[in-house]
Parts: sequence; C-alpha cells; structure tokens
Amino acid sequence: MGLFVGVFLACLAAACGEGVEGEEAAARAWARAQAAWQRGDLGAYAAWQELDPQTAPGREAHARLEAADAHYRRGLGALESGEDGAREALAEGAARAPMNPAYYLRLARATRDRGIALRAAEYYSKYLAAFPDGPDSDAARRELRQLDPQLAGVFDPPGEPTAAAALEAPRENEPWLIALGGLVLGVLSTITVTQVARWLRLRGISLERLVRTAPEFHPAVAYLVGSLRHELLKHRFGAAGDALRGDAPPPEQLAFLRDRLFGGTPLVEAWEGHLIAFERALGARVDLRRDRAFRRAGRAVRTIARLERPLRDERAEAIPKLARAHARLVEFDAYLAELVRDLVRTRVDEALLREVVDAVRAEHSAGQVELDAVEVEAPEEEVLVDVFRADLVLVLKNVVRNAVLAVGRGAAPRRLRVDVVLELEPTGDETVQLRVLDSSEEALDPAVLFDRRVDRGLGLVAAAVHRYGGTIDVAEVAREGFAKAVVISFFRAA
Repeated sequence: MGLFVGVFLACLAAACGEGVEGEEAAARAWARAQAAWQRGDLGAYAAWQELDPQTAPGREAHARLEAADAHYRRGLGALESGEDGAREALAEGAARAPMNPAYYLRLARATRDRGIALRAAEYYSKYLAAFPDGPDSDAARRELRQLDPQLAGVFDPPGEPTAAAALEAPRENEPWLIALGGLVLGVLSTITVTQVARWLRLRGISLERLVRTAPEFHPAVAYLVGSLRHELLKHRFGAAGDALRGDAPPPEQLAFLRDRLFGGTPLVEAWEGHLIAFERALGARVDLRRDRAFRRAGRAVRTIARLERPLRDERAEAIPKLARAHARLVEFDAYLAELVRDLVRTRVDEALLREVVDAVRAEHSAGQVELDAVEVEAPEEEVLVDVFRADLVLVLKNVVRNAVLAVGRGAAPRRLRVDVVLELEPTGDETVQLRVLDSSEEALDPAVLFDRRVDRGLGLVAAAVHRYGGTIDVAEVAREGFAKAVVISFFRAA
C-alpha cells in the first residue's frame, strides 16, 4: 500500500512539474509573440495563433485575437462600402492584437478603389510576402503591377528550372546527344530528395546583395538591422565589452555580465527570433543562413551561449573564449552599420524623376491621358536627401499620378513638368524642392494635403513626407502654360 501511494505521489508531482514547465514555456513564447507584434513582424499573427489555448498566455492571446478580429472585419466592411467609422474600427483592432494577414488583400483593394495608391501598394506587398503562393497571389501580383510595376516584380515567383526544359529532344543524326542526355539523366537520378530540398532552401540571396539590388526593401532592412543591433548586439552582448577590457573582471562585474547575457530569453532563441523577423519581412528572396556574415555571427552567439556554465563556475578558459566570440560580434555589428549607413540617402537627379514619370505613364489610367508636353529637369550637381528611395519614389508617383489625371480632365494643351529647385534658407540650410507642375485649372485645396485619414490619398503622402521632416504644399507658378505646382521639400543632405 505504501509503495502504491509513493508511486501515485511521484506521478502526481511529475504531472505538476510538466504543467509548470508548460506554463513557463508558454509565457516565454507569449513574450516573443508580443515582441514580434510590437516590431510589426508579418509573422506576429501566426505566433499568436500558435500559442496553446490550454495555457493562460494562450487563452489571453486567442481571446484578444478574437476581439480584434471583430473590429478588423467591421473596419474592412466600412472601408469597402465607403461608410464612416473605418479608421476607428481598424484602430480598435490594432490596439488589441495583430491582424490576420489574409485581410491585407481586402485592405489593398479597398484602399486602391478609394485612390490611396501608396497605402494599397503597401498592403499588396504585405499580402504577397505572407502568401507568395496563395490562391489569390497571382491576382494580387497583377493588381500590384498596375499600381507599381517595379515593386510587383519583386514578388514575382522565381522561375524553376526543369530537366525537360534543359534537355532538347535529340535529333536522330546526332547520337552523341542521346549519350549526353543519358549521362545527364543519370546524374540527375543520383540526386536525393534531401539534396533537392536543401537546394530549394538555400536559393535565397545574401542580405548585402538584396540591399544592392532591391531598394524597395531598404526601409524594412534598416528597421530590422536597427532592431538587431539595438536589442541584441548592444544590450545583450555590449556588457561583454566592458568586462573584457581588463585582465580579469571583478566578481560583481562578472555577475552583471552573466545576468545580462543569460537572463531573459535564451541567447540562441533571441538570435533565431531576429532571423525569423528578417525572413518573414523580406520573404524567400533572402537566406540569412546562407549569408556568410550571419553564419559567422550565429556561431559566435552559440559559442557564448555554451559558456553559461563555465562563466558561472569561473573557469579560466571561459573568458578567452568569450573574448574571441565577442570580437566576431563586434565585427558583425560594424558590418551591419556600414551596410545600412547610406540606405536612407537618395540622389535626386534626372534619372530618378524620369523613372517616376515613366512608371506613372505605364499605368493603365494615367497612360490613357494624352499629354502635349512632358518636361523633366534636375540640377547637374549631386543633390542628396535623407529619404529612403522607395518611399521617395512612391510619394512622387502619387503626386505625378494625381497631376496627370487632373490634366486629363481638362482641356488641351495638357502639360506636365517635374523639376527640382534648390533654395537657401536664412538659417544657412539648403532645401531641395521637388515640384510637380500641371496645366489643370482644377483647384487643389492645401487642406487636403494635411488630412491623414486612411481614405485620403494625398493626406497619406503628406504623412510620409512629414515622417522625414519634409513639407508638402500647393503653390502658384509663374511659368507659362502651368496653373499650379505641388511642392515637396526636404533639407539637403550634406
């Protein structure tokens, strides 16, 4: 009997222990999910959904998702029907929990139909990043291409090489082709399914190459790199730099170092969390596990994670190992800083202005307008502004598009001009004025530019301009053949 009771109590204790461990794991997962939401990660909704509803954090997450979803659906319905209250309902949902990424397509179409092209392109991009192969992805790509052909190309599915395409049918009078084809097929047959899967996984490019070739990702890359450097490299690993300056850190500094490195989310988990944030935001086109700089940094993080017990036991070999791993992370931090240093800086030249005008003229609606004159002029000297190129292009395209459509509603001659004027301020600062002039007699109320509601296209442009410390206004022009100009001003970068 005593033996039976002992076994029963042991099983009960084990069950309780598992329950406590489960709640602790759920609490850690809940903290990571909330952090992903605060960072604006596309995968935040999935992280909340994956929480076990049998745990206290999981119940809270699912309850908040359900409550937020009701607000999101009400806001979407109001936005699609043109009723009032869309902004308020969407804000109520956003204050509670992340949005289901499936709603991004509805948001994109609703904002597109209301003429808010800048926000529509953003929602189309988010939808395609979340569902690159979804049932509606092809339609979303086509619709995004009508708004922004260049941006849509980023989300085109990569072509898949096939053996059938690679091998042409051999002609009867060329038997060596048959032998070659047999050899190739024999080699292909030796490739295992695992190797093919590994090739598919590793086909992404490095972050450095993405930065060079896809400026539309610069804002996201700058934010993700800044988050990684601030939250992990500075606050978690920065303490190691102070401790390693002397020959041997004193006990109190060593205790602080251990707490900073190993307190809170485990180091490897924190590192992987940042990698996941990159992958969810940038999609399959970047593979950080293939990126040499990130691989080296990942090995350094794992080395430091394995030093938790040796540092606690104050083993002699722990500090030199920590110093070597920390040095690699310092190099990695410097690499990231250099990578994003000039991302926010854009050269304002004739090529940029012509790119904007050509892109708008390639769109369906704006392309139907017959213009009698299109003028583009920029300074020959180098002019830089501290604005992400992708953001500047989207802002200019919205203003140019509005001007073209307004001109199209008026009588001939229909004229458009995009130029840049440099103006010296009394403070000694120089401003760069990007002007979009048109011949339309339609009045454009400057108050519209400062209405930042979700259903006001130019108001959204103004919000984007103000984020970079710029201004936007409507001005009269003395130039013959033009009635008005929308002027976007930024300080000139040194």
